[in-house]
Amino acid sequence: MATIRRLTDSAVLVTTDHHVTLFDPGFHTFTSGELDLTEIGDVTRVLITHEHGDHASPDFINWLIGRRSDLVVYSNPRVAEVLESAGVQVSTEVPADVIVEDVLHERIASGATPPNRAFTIDGLFTHPGDSRQPTTTAPVLALPLIAPWDSATGAVEFARRLRPRQVIPVHDFYLSKAGRDWVANMVKGVLAGHGIELVPLDWGEGYTV
Repeated sequence: MATIRRLTDSAVLVTTDHHVTLFDPGFHTFTSGELDLTEIGDVTRVLITHEHGDHASPDFINWLIGRRSDLVVYSNPRVAEVLESAGVQVSTEVPADVIVEDVLHERIASGATPPNRAFTIDGLFTHPGDSRQPTTTAPVLALPLIAPWDSATGAVEFARRLRPRQVIPVHDFYLSKAGRDWVANMVKGVLAGHGIELVPLDWGEGYTV
């Protein structure tokens, strides 16, 4: 049994019998004031998909380390290089219960496609970061819905290709509450026709798998 809780944007907290894993602690969650961060509990490890600040906030990560000095941060070599200047030590090793797929971030406005590490933990949950390139998923997939590099149509195509049992919406901070609900409900209706359930978690909401 595990609990999946969405914080804001792409930050997701997954609690299992062995770990409390925080994916992509970006600045939206840390600075928006939308959540009381002291309520997220005792995070035991952090997994970061790529270097962008909306997924990897040095201030947020250092705040987490200040709460637990033995916290381990895992990511790819590029993230390790970027965060080193902020005094954050990043391990590029892969924990025993984690599967990674190293792909590329989708092309952004500058034309760049940074390295992106998709993570799957406990055979349960996959966070693809900002990439539609992963080839496999666990039963539950974090699905980026709206981004400068893609659309809700791309999200549907990605989910249909990987065919998870469930998806949870991520990467929609730029929308109002009404906008987030509207896009999630639209995608939910389309995916239901393909046997994929969208679990409509808004900020701070969670459920037990």
